[in-house]
Amino acid sequence: MQFSSWRWNRIIAFFGGAGLLFFVPWSGLSPILPEWAIDVLLSVPFGLCVYGFTEQPRNVILLVPTGTALGIGILALYRASGLGLF
Repeated sequence: MQFSSWRWNRIIAFFGGAGLLFFVPWSGLSPILPEWAIDVLLSVPFGLCVYGFTEQPRNVILLVPTGTALGIGILALYRASGLGLF
């Protein structure tokens, strides 16, 4: 296996996402942002890690963090509304 044939964009995406997964919780954003906003921000490094592991194209992998962020945001709005189904 040639060193130049490695998929560097996927390797960098994985390690960048893994690094951000550890950086965001300890970055000191907790007093500034609400908890749900930090959870939404964590969907970005999660998407980078998924892109690093899979062979799917970028536009398909972009749906993973987008869907995760939308789901967390909708759940946060639902909990803030006080309907109480969960």
